[in-house]
Amino acid sequence: MRRFILPALLIGILLSGCFSGAPKSKEKIVFVSILPLKYFADKIIGDAYKVEVTVPPGAGPETYSPTPKQMIKLGEASAYFSIGYLGFEQSLLDNFKSANPDLQFFATSKRIDLIKEEKQHGDHEHLEGVDPHIWSSPKTARLIALNIFDGMVQIDPSNSDTYQKNLNLLLADISRVDSTVTKLLAKATSKKFIIFHPALGYFARDYGFEQLSIEFEGKVPSPKHLQTVIETAKSENIKFVLIQKEFDQENAVIIAKETGSKIIQIDPLDYNWPEQTISIAEKLSNTPQ
Repeated sequence: MRRFILPALLIGILLSGCFSGAPKSKEKIVFVSILPLKYFADKIIGDAYKVEVTVPPGAGPETYSPTPKQMIKLGEASAYFSIGYLGFEQSLLDNFKSANPDLQFFATSKRIDLIKEEKQHGDHEHLEGVDPHIWSSPKTARLIALNIFDGMVQIDPSNSDTYQKNLNLLLADISRVDSTVTKLLAKATSKKFIIFHPALGYFARDYGFEQLSIEFEGKVPSPKHLQTVIETAKSENIKFVLIQKEFDQENAVIIAKETGSKIIQIDPLDYNWPEQTISIAEKLSNTPQ
């Protein structure tokens, strides 16, 4: 589901109105941008704070607009953990910060070797933006966990020992996922895969794969681009097309029919990060369980 983005000025008015007049609750709250971040935060924070997520299940983080209820909740929060490069974050985080100067913000992309996106303009390419899907790989997930831990210790140092114990457990589980993914991907017959929206860039980079995106520069693909993907699928003998559940399948169906491929649905925005990450590796290894 996609929501209309309110103009920045209107958002600012709503935010300042919500934050200045609403009574504060006694519940301790932190906010995160998306469900995978909520998973990591829940594991580290435990019961010390309630973790609220901005983008709900079924919504797209590129175009989502928070509800008035969420904005009121945000005014009661102690911290906000962001990716830092999602579409809605770039549109709204400055307004959040100016409307609530006491709210502490932490970018979970800190210390991660970010993928810079190259875009074609005429006869040349240049860097334009950052791939925001940092949670897709267990190797980057470790750094996300450390960044959340650092933020919680900063806002709540009295519980640092508990956060450290929880972090250690989470890092051990991330290592387990990393090991499982590595073993599964060793069985893959191809190092390339087709995906509608390029959400697995860090996953592909960290495990020696290449993702071929149907979506082109964030837009519906042109016939020329579709033909290029079809020809690559045929030459590389790629027999499946990955698509996220929040996207329309029309162009994926075209490629599947032309190449005799199977459409496989994935959900990189799922809360259960370990299960979803392993599931994606199973699909790429051609050994679904």
